[in-house]
Amino acid sequence: MKKVVLTLTASLACLAAFGQGKIGFQTDSAHLAYYNPNTPGIGGTAVTSNNAPVTLMADLYMGTSSASLSYYSSTTFQGSSNPGKWNTASVQATSPFIGGGSSVFIITQVRDAAHGPAATLDATLVGSAPDAYALTLGYGYYGWSQEFTFTLGGSVTYPAMYNSPTWTAGTFNLDSSAGAGARGAIMVSQVPEPTSFALLGLGTAAMLIFRRRK
Repeated sequence: MKKVVLTLTASLACLAAFGQGKIGFQTDSAHLAYYNPNTPGIGGTAVTSNNAPVTLMADLYMGTSSASLSYYSSTTFQGSSNPGKWNTASVQATSPFIGGGSSVFIITQVRDAAHGPAATLDATLVGSAPDAYALTLGYGYYGWSQEFTFTLGGSVTYPAMYNSPTWTAGTFNLDSSAGAGARGAIMVSQVPEPTSFALLGLGTAAMLIFRRRK
């Protein structure tokens, strides 16, 4: 009887594993992470594990709603032999659970490792006010991909996320730092100092007052 129970338990566990959606958290030469060209000293350079001003991580966020994405996994960046790429992670959509074959929304986040990933990501703020949003999350450096859709694998394979037809290939030419045909798709920027935001706010207020007086 005990053997039967153990067999049934193992079988149910296997079924649950097959039911979980799967994704290969990886990139290719058309979707590389790179530094903001306006960042002094590191402009337009593909991110590697040994050229970053701080240790950078890549995070996977996904969900069935475009406005609410949950954190699933993190990985480190590769070395100078593969600039702009992070190390591949095979991820199962377990918490929150999303079944295989489901269509999900995805954003890849790049952040400095000194600050952990948030449990959820607000996709609307990523697109509308990235500097301010990164500041609230406590990041010194940050970057986000566009939000795109993906169909999770449902078998033992982990389909690569870069194969999504809705993740547009990057437009920033990285041939000088990542090889022929390399394109940057995730721009990594330094979060402005809080004083910069304060000055921007004061400047905006002064302009409004000046226009009213005219």
